[in-house]
Amino acid sequence: MPSPSRHTRTLVAIAAGSVLATALAYALAPVDPTGRALVAGAAALVGVLVAVLVGRFTLGWRANRRYAELLENEVASQTRSLMESLAATAAAERSLRLVMDAVPDAIVVLDRSGSVLEANERARSMGAAPGTAPRATVFDFVDADAAPLVQEKLAAAFAGSVQRLEVPLQRADRSRGIAGLVLAPVRESSGIGRMLILARDITDQRRSESQYRQAEKLAAIGQLVSGVAHEINNPAAIISGFAQTLLQDEQQSEHREMLQMMYDEATRIGRITSNLLAFARAGGRQRALVDLNDIARRTFALRSYHLSTLNITVALDLDSSEPKIWADASELQQMLLNLLINAEQALVTVDPPRTIAVRTRADEQDVRLEIADSGPGIPPDIGPKIFDPFFTTKPEGVGTGLGLSICYGIAQEHGGRIWAEPEVPRGARFCVLLPRDPREESRTPGEEPAPAPAAAGHLAILVVDDEVALRNALLRFLRRRDIRGEGVGDGAEALQLLGHRDFDVIISDLRMPGMSGLEFLERLRRDRPELVARLVFSTGDALTAETAALLRASGVPTVTKPLDFSALEQVIREVAARAGGRSRASA
Repeated sequence: MPSPSRHTRTLVAIAAGSVLATALAYALAPVDPTGRALVAGAAALVGVLVAVLVGRFTLGWRANRRYAELLENEVASQTRSLMESLAATAAAERSLRLVMDAVPDAIVVLDRSGSVLEANERARSMGAAPGTAPRATVFDFVDADAAPLVQEKLAAAFAGSVQRLEVPLQRADRSRGIAGLVLAPVRESSGIGRMLILARDITDQRRSESQYRQAEKLAAIGQLVSGVAHEINNPAAIISGFAQTLLQDEQQSEHREMLQMMYDEATRIGRITSNLLAFARAGGRQRALVDLNDIARRTFALRSYHLSTLNITVALDLDSSEPKIWADASELQQMLLNLLINAEQALVTVDPPRTIAVRTRADEQDVRLEIADSGPGIPPDIGPKIFDPFFTTKPEGVGTGLGLSICYGIAQEHGGRIWAEPEVPRGARFCVLLPRDPREESRTPGEEPAPAPAAAGHLAILVVDDEVALRNALLRFLRRRDIRGEGVGDGAEALQLLGHRDFDVIISDLRMPGMSGLEFLERLRRDRPELVARLVFSTGDALTAETAALLRASGVPTVTKPLDFSALEQVIREVAARAGGRSRASA
């Protein structure tokens, strides 16, 4: 476009030429008036032409100037829009990068070969650095055994479908775990050329799920064992009761020996069902002051026969102070059982002699539990991994890789720790250090409550139990101890009898057809509250969480089947003394 100065020069040149031509024509024209008139007309015509040309040039110059201004404004506007778009794109890219880096899961973008094109901070910390030589691939972070599955899922994802899978994971610290992967194809106009992978370490989640499933199984086992214990303990209590009754009489030595064996074996049945209930009870994390030595004895009893069939000798070396700690007894028993099974599985791989030693030691602050075996020991290269979830050196189908990790979790939850040491000359020793009860305060002599006095002389008791044989066994034994009594089958019959007779003590089974023991207690509280203090419950499943909670809430003394009749007699006399004292005081 011509500049304004160029237009000006052109117009001035045309005007000057026109004036000069007019002046020259006027000077050369004849002097007569006609000639001058012609010259004047020509000059006027030239002037008009000059004016038209000047106007045309002026209008063109103004139009070009407006167009130039519009073009300049448009270029400036487009430039500003482009710069703003670039700035917005850069800001969006920074925001996207910040969001990706803030995600705790690994995010990577792969090409069709599996090479990493993009990665967030979590993925980069695991070694997935894009742009490196050689380029990292997704196969660098999964076990070799899982590579074919990952390759198969990648192919399916590049075909257009979202894929989900779980694979063994090798962490940056070389430890093992489980990763959950989501493969999402990135669709572009040219097709699917890239793959977005979201990876999450789900090792702890799977461990928690496994423990939850195990807890559910234990709860179901607890319900089953609770019913079985009731059915087993009743006949065991009957056998035990008659044996105890006959042992009160004069017997030949051979007969006394057989009766004692009957009583001992019935008591053994009671210990077995009690151990099963203690291990399988539901309720979840109910902590109390528990005796670690007692837990060790109970757990060994559950496994003793199986260990003996494998020619494994177990030695219990328990602290004589009977150390107590504030803990969940079922979790401690689970931990000890897992450690015993771990030692057992190690010992079956070596020739006899095979030994396991269970030791407990205590001081004022902590209690130490040790399980040592004479097995092959722990190789140094796998020592740091033995508590990792799903890590196992056992053949497939023998170990799950969860036993020791569960032990580790239980020790941590109780504020303690667990570790492994080599045993000399061979084998391994697992050590658990647990803090004692932080709330426990030492008592000075004399602070313990004095035992309740026992009532002497003739007593009358009411036995409420649906097992006729058990009622008869108990009543026959008490009759020899100068205690008379009556027996009924359920709570409803007991209430009818209590309507016209008085008893010093009422012994009621907890679970019965018809009116149960708890329903019987509620009726007494409503209709005969003065008799509640005379009630004693008997049960074969006092260790289940639900029953234990109900018994604690009731506040009623409880004896466990199979019954030790001598101990029961002491309870009867103590309850009679307390109830009689309150009766006299109220009178």
